[in-house]
Amino acid sequence: MERYAEFAGNWYPENGDELDEYVRPDLFGYGGIMDAVLPHAGLYYSRDIIRQYFEKMDEKICRIVIISPSHYFRLPPDMLCTARFTSSRTPYGSIETIPLETEESIVSEAALQKEHGIEMFLPFIKAAGVAVSYALINEVSGMESINRIAEELIGITDGNTGFIASSDFTHYGRRFGYMPYGNEAESRVRERDCECARLLSRMETEEVLRRFTGGTICGITPAMIISRVAELKGRTGCTGLFCTSDDITGSRSENFVSYQSVLWRR
Repeated sequence: MERYAEFAGNWYPENGDELDEYVRPDLFGYGGIMDAVLPHAGLYYSRDIIRQYFEKMDEKICRIVIISPSHYFRLPPDMLCTARFTSSRTPYGSIETIPLETEESIVSEAALQKEHGIEMFLPFIKAAGVAVSYALINEVSGMESINRIAEELIGITDGNTGFIASSDFTHYGRRFGYMPYGNEAESRVRERDCECARLLSRMETEEVLRRFTGGTICGITPAMIISRVAELKGRTGCTGLFCTSDDITGSRSENFVSYQSVLWRR
């Protein structure tokens, strides 16, 4: 079974030569980074932050596991949604895809096929020449579920597996039904999102759960799970690039989305 490139030609170029300008595989290198929180917006917005991971990824990585929120399908809390795809198509060719076999999960090819939170990373993963696995999750009821899922992910992968939590940060404005900061919106959003990222990088997952699950960080659950994975694996974390959609377009609008990376080294 192959997952086809649902968003090619829309969220990113479907022509490989044009896509090279976004992915820039010539810049890929080795810097010891294993795990990350990275944005999943269209590559016009997210490419520089996504590429930060691949420019510094650990040379021993053979497989990357993506954990994304589900934007289009309702999922029950505390459960991963997986699929049986064995390959994933990109404009560069197909990627070996290893289904995640977890004890408690929902299997839905439809949900994974329609999910941009998975697909934005696939051209980079193909260019890096490694395999991929992926799953979706939206909500958890508490730290017990985060711990269980993190331990399960570690148990079904090996030491040369990297993990990506797919997450944009705050979605601000009338369009998103979130406008608490008035005229100080961009500075307050930056301050709050950077604080969340710092807590994730320091693997203070319980504090993130307490303070940041009520906003509009769409992938906060995947981010907490991967933060916990990094802690269990003894990683060292740091925050990376931050920007907003307004920074990319050069405009100032009522509605904007922020993007922030978190990186963990082996």
